Formats: sequence, structure tokens, C-alpha cells
Amino acid sequence: MEALKQYKCLTDLREFLETLGEYRARPIIKGDHPTLYKETINGKYRTVMGVRICDYQFSADEKWVLPNPQMGLSFSSTWSNLKFVHGMQTKRTKGLKPVDVYWILSEADIPPGLKFEEDKTNPSHYFLTVTEKMLVSQLVEKLKIVSYRLSVIQEGGRAI
Repeated sequence: MEALKQYKCLTDLREFLETLGEYRARPIIKGDHPTLYKETINGKYRTVMGVRICDYQFSADEKWVLPNPQMGLSFSSTWSNLKFVHGMQTKRTKGLKPVDVYWILSEADIPPGLKFEEDKTNPSHYFLTVTEKMLVSQLVEKLKIVSYRLSVIQEGGRAI
């Protein structure tokens, strides 16, 4: 059995992540789902079945999600981008809630119909995009599968 590894400082953790290859990470407020959002009826962050309207391109009747290589669930591919996103969350929650960091290797087996696409305006940011038209319920199931495959650094926001 392989010995348990302990990382005593942030530099150790960064070096370990670099040996794994490319990763995608997203900071999530502790207790929230890593790929789906709480139902919100109004406003910019309105959701349909836990999927934010502003993240994906929806059909007019909001039953379908349409392919768009520059829309999807946000992931960071660098430590600096992850720090930036964490900073925005900390401002929104006024630093009162701890943040877990969920991550996945970019080569991970994600469900068919989903793909990581680099943000054309920010090479440190990736979208988990939809590559084929699908029902919102299908996307929800695929996002749940992705969430099962994510690794988590509990209260990783303290390290960021």
C-alpha cells in the first residue's frame, strides 16, 4: 500500500498538481453542489433545474440547451485564475462561508455531449460546454456525473 502523502505548504501542493498534468478547478461555497445551483426564480442568476440561464445557451422555451463553445460551467486552469474567482466569491459572501475547491484532470472521462473549451478571452478560464443539443434534464444528469468525478480539497479557499 502506498504511503499517505502530506502537503505542509502551498508550494508542495502546487508542485504536486503540476505533476498531474492539466486540471480544471472551481471554488464552491461549502455545502453547495459542485455543478448545480440552488433554484433561483428571478434575476441574472435565474436557474432551470439547477442550471443557470447565464451559463448555457437555452432554447426560447428553456427546455433545451444548445451547443455554444463559449458558454458553460466555469472552471479555472491556473492557480491565479482560481484565486481571482475565489476572491469574487469571498466578496459576495463577505468571507463568512468557507470554500471547497473541486477539481478534475482535463483528460478525465466526462460524459458524451460535454467538452472543456478554452475561453477565447482568458486562456486561464475554461467552460464545460454542451457539444450537442440536449434537454435540460439530460444536462442535469450529465453534470451530476461530472460532480461524482470531481476531487475536493476541503476548505481549500484558505490555501488560495
